[in-house]
Amino acid sequence: MDWSEVERDRSLSVPDRLSIRLERLILDGTLQPGEKLPPELELTQRLGVSRVSLRQALHELERRGLIDRKPGRGTVVLSAADARDASSAALAEVLGSATPEIAHILELRSIIEPPIAALAARRAAPRDLEQLEQLVEAMASPESREQYAELDRAFHQAIAQYTHNPLLAMLNEQIANLIAPSRSTALQTEQRRTTSTVAHRRILSAIAAGDATAAAAEATAHLATVQQQIAHAEAAAETRSTTS
Repeated sequence: MDWSEVERDRSLSVPDRLSIRLERLILDGTLQPGEKLPPELELTQRLGVSRVSLRQALHELERRGLIDRKPGRGTVVLSAADARDASSAALAEVLGSATPEIAHILELRSIIEPPIAALAARRAAPRDLEQLEQLVEAMASPESREQYAELDRAFHQAIAQYTHNPLLAMLNEQIANLIAPSRSTALQTEQRRTTSTVAHRRILSAIAAGDATAAAAEATAHLATVQQQIAHAEAAAETRSTTS
C-alpha cells in the first residue's frame, strides 16, 4: 500500500493520529491478518514522523491486540481472534460451525451490541472517538456497496474495541463472521445505507457525549430498523424470483 496516504489530523498527538490511521487500515481490511508492516526506519521516513512517535503508536496497537511485535521478526497484523488465547479459537470453532438464519443473527446482535455501545460510551478515549468519526464520514460516500459493508463491520468492531475489554472485542469479532450475511450487498439498498449512516452518527454522538443509556438506545433502534429493512429486501427479492 501507499503509506503516504496516512493522513494527519492535527487535533490529536502524532502517536494518536498514527495509531488511529493504522487501526483504520486494519479494521477496514486494507492491512490483512498476517501482513507484515515495513521496518520502523522505513515507516518513519515514509510517514515523516519520529521513531519515538511511531513506536508509541505501534505500542498502542499492540496493546489493543491488533499487531504482534517481535525482535527479529518485525510487526505483523493480527485479527482480533489471533490476539486472543485458546478460548477464542474454541469459540470461533463453535460459532463457525453454525449456519444461523439472518433473524437469529439479528436477535444475537440486539442482545450483544447495545450494552457494548453503552460501555464504550463510558470508556472511549478521544482517539477512539476520532476513529469512529472517520469511519462514519467514510460511510457517507463509499466507493461501492462492498466498501460500505466493510466500513459497517469496522464501525461496530471499533465500538467493541473501545470498551477496552478484550473479551468483548474478541466475542464481537467472532460474531461478525455470522453477521456477514445481514450485511450482504444483495440485501443492501441505497435507503438502507443512508438510514444506517444516520443511525451510526447518532450512536457515535451518544458515545461521544458519554451517555451510556442513549448509546444503548440508539444501538437498539438501529438494529430494529435494520431488521425491518432486511425483511423488506428479502420479501422484494422473493417477489422478483416468483414473477421472473
